[in-house]
Amino acid sequence: MELTYPFALYGGLVVIILAFLITIKKHKPGFKGGKKSANTDYVKSLPHYQMLLLEYGVLKILALVSILISLLMSVFLISRPSEVRTQTNEVHNRDIFICFDISTSLDSVSMELCEQLEDFVSQLKGERFGITIFNGKAVLLVPLTTDYSYVLEELERLRSSIEAGQDIWYYSDLNSESGYRFAGTDSERGSSLIGDGLASCLYSFTDLDEEPDRSRLIVFVTDNDLQGDPLVTMEEAMELCAAHNVKVFSLAPYFVVDEQKFKTATLSTGGQYFNTSRRHAMEDMLSTVQQTDVSATYTTVTARTDVPEVPAIIMTVSLLVYAICVRRLKI
Repeated sequence: MELTYPFALYGGLVVIILAFLITIKKHKPGFKGGKKSANTDYVKSLPHYQMLLLEYGVLKILALVSILISLLMSVFLISRPSEVRTQTNEVHNRDIFICFDISTSLDSVSMELCEQLEDFVSQLKGERFGITIFNGKAVLLVPLTTDYSYVLEELERLRSSIEAGQDIWYYSDLNSESGYRFAGTDSERGSSLIGDGLASCLYSFTDLDEEPDRSRLIVFVTDNDLQGDPLVTMEEAMELCAAHNVKVFSLAPYFVVDEQKFKTATLSTGGQYFNTSRRHAMEDMLSTVQQTDVSATYTTVTARTDVPEVPAIIMTVSLLVYAICVRRLKI
């Protein structure tokens, strides 16, 4: 325990000692006026008188001690007793992006993954998390953030949009719930442009070149069914990820196109490949992602916290004792 204003305690003690000495000097024992009584020996010998005299002496001492303690505690509180606490916080230095292919063929996979990600995101400890979606063009749905409540809201909104569009074949209203996921992703160059979607997600990482040692990974959900003319092929996008030390963890459905080529490209980034035809593939993928290497930073925070509880309680009890003694003494 430390005192924020120790000079207040020293000054207060000096004042209390001087006041005590002056009070003692003014109240010397002896007769100070009034009427004297004669022949009091018999009264003084009575047990009741002696008990009252003892009680008076005890109460007087208690009153004096309690008021001194109250004054001391008040001075102690003025000097602000406090504790200096040093806390070391561990922040996981890792960035995770979920990259969704929002083609309707992946609806069931995407919906289930959105649900699984709720538990996954809730277990994060300082990692930045983001979401991108793509079809003909890519959209940054959630930039990297540690605001996990916001991430969960967007995952729920994406899941609801997929669920609402289960029985709709044409999305004319992009502002509707079902059309939400398609807003901004249409392109004249085609749909399911796999490489463009992955490359766009890669360059959504902040400080990609400035912090090359930061742990980064992408959870990539697609069926690899290219329907158009991409600017970047899937293989080229995977090479870009590997060049920037970004691991890709791919999740594909059982009907994935060119599975071996897609798997080989994924593994070249240092990540892993999972197929939903395998039981618990989604849970295994998220578990693997959770256990990937995490670089951690440690921040030390020193904070001063006031701790007035004990002296405040002592002062309150002392004042209560003083009040009882004074009432009994009829001072």
